[in-house]
Amino acid sequence: MNAASLFSGIGGFDLGFEQAGIACTVQVEIDNQARKVLARHFPQARQLQDVTTVTGGDLGSVDVVCGGFPCQDVSVAGRRAGLAGARSGLWHEFHRILGETRPQWVVIENVPGLLSSNRGRDFATILRGLGDIGYCVAWRVLDSQYFGVPQRRRRVFIVGSLGDGRCAQVLFEREGSSGNHTAIDSEELRSRDCPPDRDAWWDGGRVSQTLDAVLYKKQALPEKNRFPAVVVAPWVRCECCGDVWCRLHGMHAYDCACPAVDEWAVYDLSPYDPSVLRFITPTECERLQGFPDGWTSEQPDTTRYRQLGNAVTVPVAKWIAARIVAQEPLS
Repeated sequence: MNAASLFSGIGGFDLGFEQAGIACTVQVEIDNQARKVLARHFPQARQLQDVTTVTGGDLGSVDVVCGGFPCQDVSVAGRRAGLAGARSGLWHEFHRILGETRPQWVVIENVPGLLSSNRGRDFATILRGLGDIGYCVAWRVLDSQYFGVPQRRRRVFIVGSLGDGRCAQVLFEREGSSGNHTAIDSEELRSRDCPPDRDAWWDGGRVSQTLDAVLYKKQALPEKNRFPAVVVAPWVRCECCGDVWCRLHGMHAYDCACPAVDEWAVYDLSPYDPSVLRFITPTECERLQGFPDGWTSEQPDTTRYRQLGNAVTVPVAKWIAARIVAQEPLS
C-alpha cells in the first residue's frame, strides 16, 4: 500500500504509516523548513508545496490520503472562525483533492475543538462532505499517552473508507476483545517511585540521556517558557538503586554510591521548588512525539519546538495505519 500526505509537516503521519508498512510516495507541505526535514527522511517521496494548487492527478494512484489540516481556526484557544477561517478553511482544498483522487482510505487529524466549532456545524460539514464523495466515516478522540509516549495529547481522528464500513474496524475494537494492545494501561504509567503527595506519572522508559521523567500534570511554567505538549519536572529515578532524586541546580548533593551520580549529578529531593523546573529540550520533544532522536536537527531550537508542537504523534499514526493494513485483503 502507498499513501500521500497533505499538510505533511515533519512527517508524523508519514513515519507512522511507513512503520506499519505503508509507503509514503507524495508529500504536500508549504513550509520550507519542514520540507527540508521531509526531504532528509523521505528521499523517495515527491514533494509538492501548495495544497491550493495540487490536483488529484498530481498525487497519482494512492491507497491512502492522510493529513491534519490547520487547526488554528477551530481550536478553543483561538478566535474560532471555524472552516470559514483562512487557515482551517483549507479543509475545502483537502476535500477537493479527495474527490479528485478517491483513494480507498482517508485519515484526518485535528484538535478536539473541531467537534464543537461553530456549534458542531463545521464537523458536520466535514462528515457530510466525505459522505457526498462516497466515504463511510468513523471518528474517535485518541490520547497519545496511551500509545507509549509520556504526554497527554488528545486529538480527533477521522477515518473514511470508500464505499463500505471498514473504517469502524480501524478506529474501534470489538466489544469483549482485549482492546488496544499497543496502548499502555494507565496503572502502568502511575509512578510508585515519585516523591510522596505528588500527582505524577512515570513514563516507563527513558525520555532523555539524563532524565528518566516524571511528568507533573498541574505544574505551570511562565507563559514564555511553555511547550504546547507537556511540562517535565527534573525528577530522576536511579536505575541502580531505584531511588528517586531531583536534578535541581544549587541544591545539596546527595551522597550515593551509584554509578549514575557522576552522570546525573543527583540532588536531594528536599526542598521542592517548582519555580526552577527546567524546559524540555528539542530531543526530548522528539521523543515525546515518538520521533527518533535528531529528526528535526540542524535547525534553530525555536523552529524545532514549533514543528514538533504541530506534529502528529508517530505511534498513534502507526496504530491507525496498521489497522488499515489489517483490513486489506492479502495479495
